Amino acid sequence: MSNLALRHAEATLALAKTDMVLASSAWVTARAAVEATGRCLWLLEPDDEWEREARWLVFLEEGARLGGRPEMKDCPQVIAQSESIEDFRRAVFDKLPEGASAPKRIESITTILAANDERLASFYVTASQHTHAAELATRTSRANLGVDATYGESVGAEDWLHPLTMSYVSFRATATRLIQLHAGEPPEILSIADRQIEEACDEFLAAVLTQDKA
Repeated sequence: MSNLALRHAEATLALAKTDMVLASSAWVTARAAVEATGRCLWLLEPDDEWEREARWLVFLEEGARLGGRPEMKDCPQVIAQSESIEDFRRAVFDKLPEGASAPKRIESITTILAANDERLASFYVTASQHTHAAELATRTSRANLGVDATYGESVGAEDWLHPLTMSYVSFRATATRLIQLHAGEPPEILSIADRQIEEACDEFLAAVLTQDKA
């Protein structure tokens, strides 16, 4: 799951290197990184390893249910995979030590994110507007409404700040939790990376403000 979050973050960076007008798509890939991070944090939340294992089995339930969806009736491979996942889940659940438990379902992503970093929760809600083609997403190609509406690409450098920053913040949240579980305190290199990201954001904002004044 942490690898999935990292790949989505890398995709956001790849879009930034390709074309500035792809900002809306970057909000989508950055949201995917944040969502993967939320699920990863939920899986890693318990300090007890058996409780983490139990949560993993709850997570697998989605895959077990997929084959039962009516849309999948003509997809025998998906159905077979879901049946195999369910057999695995039940077998492992039966072998969990007494006392190992997990919630019946995964909490909402916004709840998980808000408990770890309010910035991620706020970004997730906004980025969801781009993912689901809501009105907000159309503002990159439309200004105003009605007779005052004008159309055309209006993507600027400032539209990239949040997708790129939150991609890093989401990756950092997962990395920090993994380090806490296996090594204790985060290494100094993580603090160095934080400072570099903060300095880069400050320089970026300063450049945008200078451009606006010009």
